[in-house]
Amino acid sequence: MCSDEKDNDLRASLDKGARADLLAVPKDKLENLTQKIEALRQIQSQRDELEAKFLEERARHEAECEKLYQPLFTKRFDIVSGLDGVQGAANGAMDLGEDKASKEKGVPNFWLTAMKNNSLLAQEITKADEEALKYLIDIKSSRLVCCPEFKLEFFFGPNPYFKNYVLAKKFIMIDEVKLIFDEAIGSKIKWYPEKCLTRECSTRKPKKSFFNFFKSLEFPFYDESIDVKLLHQLEHDYEIGVTIKKEIVCHAISWFCGDATCGRRTKRKIEYDNPAAGNLVQKIESLRKIEIELNKLEAEFLEKRRKEEANYVKLCQPLDTKRYDIVNGVNEVKGAPNDGAMVQSEDKATKEKGVPDFWFIAMESHHELRQNIVRHDQGALKYLTDIKWCRINDSEGFKLEFTFGPNPYFKNSVLEKTYRMIDETYIVLEEAIGTVIDWYPGQCLIEKAERSFFNFFKPPEVPTDVEGFEAEKLRYQLRCDYDIGVAFRDELICHAVGWYTGDIIRKRMANLCICNRLPSSI
Repeated sequence: MCSDEKDNDLRASLDKGARADLLAVPKDKLENLTQKIEALRQIQSQRDELEAKFLEERARHEAECEKLYQPLFTKRFDIVSGLDGVQGAANGAMDLGEDKASKEKGVPNFWLTAMKNNSLLAQEITKADEEALKYLIDIKSSRLVCCPEFKLEFFFGPNPYFKNYVLAKKFIMIDEVKLIFDEAIGSKIKWYPEKCLTRECSTRKPKKSFFNFFKSLEFPFYDESIDVKLLHQLEHDYEIGVTIKKEIVCHAISWFCGDATCGRRTKRKIEYDNPAAGNLVQKIESLRKIEIELNKLEAEFLEKRRKEEANYVKLCQPLDTKRYDIVNGVNEVKGAPNDGAMVQSEDKATKEKGVPDFWFIAMESHHELRQNIVRHDQGALKYLTDIKWCRINDSEGFKLEFTFGPNPYFKNSVLEKTYRMIDETYIVLEEAIGTVIDWYPGQCLIEKAERSFFNFFKPPEVPTDVEGFEAEKLRYQLRCDYDIGVAFRDELICHAVGWYTGDIIRKRMANLCICNRLPSSI
């Protein structure tokens, strides 16, 4: 590629704001910057290869774990449905046949009770829904292979509401780790006359119902004209789907018994006043023993995943150091961009070290992070020299470190944000802690306007002494704050060069075109 072609490629790669600045850059500076970008792209390519291997290995282990779950799920289904009536002492012994003591097979309303005990799902279930969900006899999840995706299947017995025996919802993802959606496909419910729960019978107006979850949603192309309401609905549906997949399907007994509260599963004593209580308690005890086996398998999988992640992070560290050296001019690229040669000295031709505004431009290019950056933040963010993350040792969670050069805004050289988790798999936060920023007089950016990126270091507290709407509002704010932290950890830090140049946007657009051509029947 000739020099002019490289210059044009760089101009086309950067986002609009950065490209406007480049139009005034002298040609010798632009050529030197192009060499640096090409060297950074080579580093990013190596990092992407490591990430692909890591994700492939993790997906393989997850598939193996799900395969081991299946016999235990079958045992659970048999007890819940009454195919195996548990008799005798609560030692898990089972005998085929109907429960003679209670004349009632299985565990009544098992799945409805489990779902209602989950705060997120309880908000979706109306009184009218409860009657229909009493006919729910099983929920299964499966991972499909044509695109990153998973499928939920809800099995119903004969009921007076709809003809379907199975209602399904499939989430097709372009990138499951980074939550880049393609579409969500749901079953069309065949309602009996006057029994539709998602619309008013007289006016046909939509109404709140858990069964709205089965509506299909197609995500439009990734661009600025995106339907925000549709995006929020798709994200909400995905959150419900993941909660059912990871929480309800895997830990149904804990949710049914009320053991699963705020991510902490503690066994509670179940007491009933009806004559069939003794037999039902025996079934619950047998189900709890099944869940103990499921929890053991999950613990083994999570431990294996932590080791894989630690190894992946270790392999990435030398590449991140090389990226830091180029971005901050510690080592300047010398010669042709594809020879990768670097020398530790200031670039004599341009008198400018590194890649100016690298992290600021990368953040501005990210669709989620740029929403938190306002105009008066820009000056301070241009002093950002590096962003790192690491695991914290004393609990689940992670820490972000934002390194700044000397600047006229604050004295801190590093701003940190730490997320301590009760349960990271199911996103249950214990607390979020941010650095107290030591502002210079008159320079406090969070006082100059209602919004500022630097509010990120002043996170909301986990609600403990508030209830109702106020508690839900605080939990939502904390979850949004956590999502920003994850975006830094899993997207910006890992793919900083792609966000800086815009390469990652073009790649995702290409992937979206490919996925849209794949069959999507459910």
